[in-house]
Formats: sequence, structure tokens, C-alpha cells
Amino acid sequence: MNRGSVEELRGRVRLQDMVAAYSGINDWLDLHLFDTLFWPEAQFDYGMFKGDLTETKVFVRDLESGYLRRLHLSGIPVITIAGDEARIDAGSIIKCRTAEPAPGVDETFWGRYLFSAERRNGEWRFSKLTYVLNLYERAERRDDDAAMPVNFGDGLDAAHPFRSLARI
Repeated sequence: MNRGSVEELRGRVRLQDMVAAYSGINDWLDLHLFDTLFWPEAQFDYGMFKGDLTETKVFVRDLESGYLRRLHLSGIPVITIAGDEARIDAGSIIKCRTAEPAPGVDETFWGRYLFSAERRNGEWRFSKLTYVLNLYERAERRDDDAAMPVNFGDGLDAAHPFRSLARI
């Protein structure tokens, strides 16, 4: 294996890890970690919101904190690397629950994240994110599952006691 292919492999692994980390940041509201994934001048386009990194952290915090439960799943990304630039296409399923009206409302978003990334001084970060929505579904819950004997992902945030279980 030549040096170029090893560097490309490292880049692909890093970019795939970044896509996965982006989902976790949204679930846990670890918004300060956006700074480790995105270049300071990164641009965001979610359709209903467009902005820079600082504005996006506020937008995501306000949007996601309105949900009792959040689960952001990304498919295996398709990654195209050309030198120090990359394009990433990752399918996405997002499932969120509100508490009101009781027993809650589930919203499901099927879409994809389109990332642009740049490698600077050997470090990969995203420079642009565009979200494309393919399908949206809203369903009012009929049953209250709160009495089930399981660990629910209610109120996830950076200080949640389960957060430490997800970190090394």
C-alpha cells in the first residue's frame, strides 16, 4: 500500500467518525463539540435555517431542546476525497418525541446530510453542511410508555448521567 492510499484511508476513517459524532452531538446537545468538527467559517443550510457556526449552535440548541427524546442516525456515508477536499453524503433518520400533548408526539425525518470538508495542516473538518429532507411523518402517541422498565433517553444533554457511558 503506498503512502497516498494510507493517507486517504485515514481521511475516510476520520470523516466517517465525524459524521457519526455529528449525530451524537445533536442527541446529547454537546454543542461545544461542533467546534471540533467544523471550521470556524463553516456554513449551514437546513432549509428552514441558514447560518454560520455560532448561529447554528443556537439554532440547534433551541430546536433540539424542545424534544423530550432525540435519536439521530446516519447511514454509512459515501465519501469522495480529492486532495484536501471531500464531499460526504450520509443518509439520515431522525426520531424525536415531544412530551406534549400527552402522552407525546413522535416526529420522524428521513433525509440526508451533505457535508463538504477540508483538510488543513493535516486536520479534517467540515466546511459546509446541507440537510435535504426526503420525508416527514408526525404521529400523536396513543400509549404512554413511561412505565416500561427500561432506560429512556429522556432529557439527554451533555450533563446527563448516561453521557459518561458513551465516552472513553
